[in-house]
Amino acid sequence: MEIMKLTVERHCVAQLPESGLSPLQHELLENSAKIRIANAPTGAGKSYAFERAMLDKGQRILFIVPTRRLCQNLAAGLLNSLSHMHGWTKEYALSKISIWNSDETKKLREAGESRIMARRVREITDLNDALEGGEMVIAVPEVVSSLLLRSYPEKGLSDKGVFDLLTGFDHIVFDEFHTIAPRGFGLAGLFAKLAAELQGSRARVSFLSATPLDIAQVLHRLDIPEDQIITLEEKLTSKGRWVHGDVCMIFCQTDSMVNLLRKNIEVIKKERKRNRQVVIIYNKLIDLQEHLPELKQIFINSGTTSGKVLLINSIDDSRSGKDNGNFFISGRDHDPENFEILVATASVEMGVTFRADILFMEPGFEPMNFLQRYGRAARGNHDGKVFIRWDDDFAGRQPWFRRFHKWINIHQNQIMGIDDVTEILSSSARKKFKDCPENGQKHFGKMPNRAAYAAGLYWNVLMSHFSNRGHRWKYLKEFQPKPASAVYCLLKQVREMNSDRNFGDTAKFWCDQFEKEAHTLRNIARGIRLVERDGQGNALRASEQWLLRNTDILERFPLIMAEDGEEEVHISGTLSQHFLTEKNYIKATQDACFPHMPYPVILDDDVFLVDSWCREFSKKEGPDALAWTLYPKSMNAALKLVQLTGLIVSADSECASTIGVL
Repeated sequence: MEIMKLTVERHCVAQLPESGLSPLQHELLENSAKIRIANAPTGAGKSYAFERAMLDKGQRILFIVPTRRLCQNLAAGLLNSLSHMHGWTKEYALSKISIWNSDETKKLREAGESRIMARRVREITDLNDALEGGEMVIAVPEVVSSLLLRSYPEKGLSDKGVFDLLTGFDHIVFDEFHTIAPRGFGLAGLFAKLAAELQGSRARVSFLSATPLDIAQVLHRLDIPEDQIITLEEKLTSKGRWVHGDVCMIFCQTDSMVNLLRKNIEVIKKERKRNRQVVIIYNKLIDLQEHLPELKQIFINSGTTSGKVLLINSIDDSRSGKDNGNFFISGRDHDPENFEILVATASVEMGVTFRADILFMEPGFEPMNFLQRYGRAARGNHDGKVFIRWDDDFAGRQPWFRRFHKWINIHQNQIMGIDDVTEILSSSARKKFKDCPENGQKHFGKMPNRAAYAAGLYWNVLMSHFSNRGHRWKYLKEFQPKPASAVYCLLKQVREMNSDRNFGDTAKFWCDQFEKEAHTLRNIARGIRLVERDGQGNALRASEQWLLRNTDILERFPLIMAEDGEEEVHISGTLSQHFLTEKNYIKATQDACFPHMPYPVILDDDVFLVDSWCREFSKKEGPDALAWTLYPKSMNAALKLVQLTGLIVSADSECASTIGVL
């Protein structure tokens, strides 16, 4: 096993004497700019600033995060802080915190709440106006968007919408904003544009990340005034509040994670005795699932008992109960704080905090993955070790890692600053993006221009919503950014085909579905529910593509429609008993629709999907080619819409689901 070592030096952030806040935290609360883009290392306390806004100023915060688990993690941390450090009773604190995600929806339904959307619409204005103090709503973006674009009006609340959010909250925060997909920038762009332009808007909009993307050009395309945007960066110091202790990064060339763990059983034992967690982060979900029997034996050999290891990944988060002989615990309802060992995939990169000084990880597929994972270890005044497993196959497919590995090799056994590590990783990321500016900012990529046009589509869809009639519609029209006007004109041009007896139905369907694409902020495959007939009847979710590639389940067992309308498969035994020795190579595909054809065309669902759609659409042959002759402007408008937004109407659009996130 080849080993290289490098130590990342401990670092702090300064503390202002009057408040104890860091300079960045102070600016997030006090700077008058309506749009703040903040870059700070993992563990620097970006979210804590808004806890203080709630406590010290009685302000209301809408805190938008990418995953359900991060929702729960932040809410649990806030509840603990309010009740144990600031003297609030638990009941008082609970009345001032609300979670907007599907897990919370399920709990409310089970408690007898039937009008959950109406409840959330009311919570725009207040959670508990009978009590003093600030309030925080922690939400995933899909729930916020579904509230703005809800399909029917709530009695007495029909006009509640985006303007109420801007006047009902002091801060709207997009945490881990590097996870926002270009197609999903509409929600963020909407809030940023209106907060900057609308006189009387109470809210300031903050974008937070330790691995930020360059979003300046997209904000500029949305016509947001530059004097309303400020970029903030936390400066690290040698004195103040500790962010991380000394962290020794140990690069280990070995063929599997289980081999790395076997060689470090004594390290795991030591951490257990210190009552500190051990965190293990895999690149691939299938590797984690296949290694569970070996992992179980490794943990038993380290003295870990049943029920002390939590699995955190998309499949096990959806699982009910226990697995693998009741040794591992799974399910999103479990608090990671209560476990000795956490075995996870990339979902834990995003802001989740652990009491871990020892971390075993695979590097991730992008530089930002590496930095986010590394930052989970040795928070505060703790020293730690991060073991990074890699092999030649991984390095051969990841140019950024080869460059990073070379840099590590040059600096072996040295002590380096976190800024040095961040710079080499961010510069590797910037090399992938055309015209990514070298302006001193440690960006990990660039939001593409198509995000502005996807935001323009979102804006237009919101204008037609029942909550934005009268003067609200006039405000949206007044501040409508140029990309929104462009998308509106192009869609209007395509709809000129609607009255044609040959192409009218397909053109109308395509335009309607194209507008509905605004509702989907992220492309997330619908999960198929698996029910394990192993005596326990556990249920879990996995995507169809993952099941086809890694198991024989969909070949052996029928897919049925359950009573609740979900697709379901009942399997013999457990999921792990159906893994394939040789994986199937199956390309992801999409049934792409066109405005002039009554049938979809199967295209490879990869990074070239938009180019493939445009090539197929531009073929002027066959009976459907008549549309190019009769409606050249409409056809070119459809082509332009797809090129500008990157959005593809699929025959499966009605089946698109955000269940994996909400």
